[in-house]
Amino acid sequence: MKNKHYFSKALFATLMALFINAATTVAQCTIPIAPGQSYSEGFDSGEMECWTVETTSSATWAVMQGTGSNVVAFQNASADQEARLVSPTFDLTGSNSATFSFAYAMMALYPPYDELTVSYRTSPSDSWHQLATYSISDWSNTFDASFTLDDLSATFQVSFLGHCNGGYYIFVDDIEIVSAGGCARPAGLSANEITTNSALLGWSTTGGEESWTIDLNGHQTTVTSQPYLMEQLEPNTEYNFRVKAKCGGGLESEWSQPTTFKTMCDVIVVTDDEPYFDDFEASEEFVCWQNQIEAGEDEWVVDPGYLILNNTAFFIWLGDVAWLISAPLDITAVTEPILTFKHRQRSLGPQVDELSVYYATSSDDSWHLLDNYTDAYEDWVEESYVLPSASGTYYIAFRAKSNDADGVYVDDVRVGNYIDDGIEETSSLAVSVSPNPTSGGVTIASNSADGEVTIMDLFGRKVASAIMHEGHAEVDLSSCAKGVYVARISSEVGTSTIKLVKE
Repeated sequence: MKNKHYFSKALFATLMALFINAATTVAQCTIPIAPGQSYSEGFDSGEMECWTVETTSSATWAVMQGTGSNVVAFQNASADQEARLVSPTFDLTGSNSATFSFAYAMMALYPPYDELTVSYRTSPSDSWHQLATYSISDWSNTFDASFTLDDLSATFQVSFLGHCNGGYYIFVDDIEIVSAGGCARPAGLSANEITTNSALLGWSTTGGEESWTIDLNGHQTTVTSQPYLMEQLEPNTEYNFRVKAKCGGGLESEWSQPTTFKTMCDVIVVTDDEPYFDDFEASEEFVCWQNQIEAGEDEWVVDPGYLILNNTAFFIWLGDVAWLISAPLDITAVTEPILTFKHRQRSLGPQVDELSVYYATSSDDSWHLLDNYTDAYEDWVEESYVLPSASGTYYIAFRAKSNDADGVYVDDVRVGNYIDDGIEETSSLAVSVSPNPTSGGVTIASNSADGEVTIMDLFGRKVASAIMHEGHAEVDLSSCAKGVYVARISSEVGTSTIKLVKE
């Protein structure tokens, strides 16, 4: 189960952080873990206490200091180089089983990705027994892993083998071994069925827990079952939650890794005078949009101008499918509701990623397809659709399917009335535009000596303006993109609109 953890966000934000302990020879330790007890390591001391690194190359493991917490990291090395991080020796005699858990993250740009192999052995002379191998790239998330161990001994060890295939870093943190009879730390935290004021919180269990304590933004609640529906939340609010277990005999686990979720927005009321518009510039996180994964593990993200100038909604993750769903919109007061947006899907060889656009009239309604786009769009394309069946809980959704191409981009989403609807055309105000179409400047003339000219695109955004003098105004559109625009002329004689075409 994927979770957004504090330590990954901090480390990815400070990618060039300094390794503060690159030691490869550390005194080995033997740590007894009696039944009912546990061992945990988060590397917060800045040292790899009792951990050793085995390597025959320049590859190594070392503590990396982030802005939120420390982790141990396998640093960028040459292809095919390896290094193994070996735990202290654990004395688990007297225990029939134990739970081994940790958190990990991996970063790369292109496959083949680095590999992390997790293993155990019962003695220094024993061979390593593989538990799992991971090979992914995710720049903003970490993952929890948990294993039940029953091949225990007085000289038990675990290890993390990093193998470089050209990636950047492998991170490991919050390692824990809980001996049977202890109280295992919850893992696999999730938040589902998120609404404006509730979320269904879940986590893994081992069967020996009597209750759990949920810490939600610093407020704690004790529950006796999970998943647990947390209610009375605030709309459009980010919540951090973590969980610890309480077991028999007064035992208590460590706190789980935290994860985050965000409640949905309240209904947004749209009118002719106040359309809904989002160009994703307000934040590097979505505001009042929800991600929903259909296939794979990755979501839409706000690209903060890294790949294309200005923020956009962006989806590229290889082979995955995800939805970007708006907040509920009340469009019942809109005279003729219309959805307008622009998108781009550049090809990469023969592959093109796909975009589909849907609407629903309520949270219980099925999705209705407006259109889908499977061809390559090398430049931005603007689209407009009349929205049928207006309701007080209307949703817009963009579904992206990756075919390993250059990604799907969506920007400048607008829901509202046609921008020239509701404008009274006054017959006494005569207006002309020349040249039309134009490749640059235009002259607007009217039978009114004075007035104001406003040029808008089809999203209702002002792109230029001018003041009329003696019945004329000059407007320069040379910096505007090709397309259709609307000129609105307002004067004491009246108001009029006229369409412009920029070639």
